Amino acid sequence: MKPANYAPIYACVYAQLAEVARSHGYALSVHGSLAADFDLVCIPWVAGVSDPQSVVDEITSQFAIAQVTGFEQKEHGRIATTISFSFGECRLDLSFMPALTP
Repeated sequence: MKPANYAPIYACVYAQLAEVARSHGYALSVHGSLAADFDLVCIPWVAGVSDPQSVVDEITSQFAIAQVTGFEQKEHGRIATTISFSFGECRLDLSFMPALTP
């Protein structure tokens, strides 16, 4: 038997997180297995998306979670931050793809 993990919690909060992302102009995509952490990617979907910190601020104000790292530069212009739930190793890694201007 495999050890228990936080995947059920991640699945339960996805719809609410997706609504926050959508309200800021992003589509929210799940990336990864959900076994160790919850990897999410915000993809700009409309013109005039909010800045990433505004999205993180709304998420942390609506849920009992806290941003624990600043944004880190990743491949292809992506930036990422880690948000921790208030127990155990339950966390989400939230990435943002850059918004391109025409």
